[in-house]
Amino acid sequence: MSRFSPTFLALFFLWTSMAHALSLGEDVQLHGFASQGYINSRGNNFLAHSRSGSIKMSDIGLNLNWQPFQSLRIGGQGYYRNLGDYNENRVVLDWGVIDYQCWDFLAVRAGKVKMPLGLYNEVRDSPFLLPMVFLPQSIYDESRRDSNLAYIGVGVYGNITCGRFGDMDYHLFSGEMDFPDESQLEQNNASAAIAVINRNNTLPADKQNPLIPSTYESLERESDDLYGGALVYNTPFGLRLSGTLLHSKASIYLNGSSQAAGNTLIHKRFVFSAEYSTEQWLLAGEYSETDRTTTMFGATSLDGPSQSWYLMVCYTPVENWTFSLLYDEFYRMKHDKHGDERPQSEPYTGWRKDVGAGLRYDVSAWCNLKLEYHYVDGTAMQLSVINDDPKRYWSYFAASLSVVF
Repeated sequence: MSRFSPTFLALFFLWTSMAHALSLGEDVQLHGFASQGYINSRGNNFLAHSRSGSIKMSDIGLNLNWQPFQSLRIGGQGYYRNLGDYNENRVVLDWGVIDYQCWDFLAVRAGKVKMPLGLYNEVRDSPFLLPMVFLPQSIYDESRRDSNLAYIGVGVYGNITCGRFGDMDYHLFSGEMDFPDESQLEQNNASAAIAVINRNNTLPADKQNPLIPSTYESLERESDDLYGGALVYNTPFGLRLSGTLLHSKASIYLNGSSQAAGNTLIHKRFVFSAEYSTEQWLLAGEYSETDRTTTMFGATSLDGPSQSWYLMVCYTPVENWTFSLLYDEFYRMKHDKHGDERPQSEPYTGWRKDVGAGLRYDVSAWCNLKLEYHYVDGTAMQLSVINDDPKRYWSYFAASLSVVF
């Protein structure tokens, strides 16, 4: 669905209105959401080819949960997304689990399970729950949603009561990440590999890297190792504190070879989070570092930690209206914030500083409208797939209409 048609609009509202009346019994629950957005940017494309405006921001999710026994739940969500070059005209399994709860403090999930990463990763597939169109990009990079939303494996989780001091949620997991072939990240990997091959072919034969193939045919990215955990402390007075830690490794294979051409080893990624909410206010902040090493064809191209953090304030002065302010920073290398160690690139390719403002209007209990504007300094998270010559200063406007049932 490359264009937003009247037919889609009609089906959109017909489907949601019918869904409100749908009943499948006490043991089965059917829910879903649909969202249509618009994005327009200046200076750089953001996610889609947005400099001339784009309506390629469609999301539809339908989830089904069956609880045959009180302690057993089986569920999954089909998801359609049309955002730039992501999952074009495809329905994918967003998540699908078998969930067995032994006690409140001990339960097990297996399958494609939502990954605990910060405070909001597990709800990022539900646009109706979010105050802004996009979550803060330094932590919740939209270009990596495909691989960061869920892991394929097994997780142990539970809730531990702390009496009058609140309670704690924990989640420990092990498995692998999913890397869809259609994502912009995969296209960027392919473009980078082709560039390296072309440069190598221009060298004299005695100076060429023998590990680099002479032609490009295909690329596959596979997850070799993933494990981690998260802990959330819920106080009785509206404050939530969270910590996430994970380790992962992913390898790239070219032209069907069984020998990895390169890999990215995330030694550790941690996220520290805090959220305070009242009836009218939501204050949130998160800080993260990702210590990683990336190698390609025997050479190390990246080694060290990135750094990201944001502060977000949301205010609901009257029912149905919410105003948001956001400041968000990302540094490609924590110890090189001015780009001194990359003289071959513009310094501003090493950071991304985002100031954003948003408005949300809840039309009803099942429909909302969101508008937001961002002014950005830096291009550290701009993939070259959609930007040939990224500009340092750029901005974008985004809007979305969402319904849920």
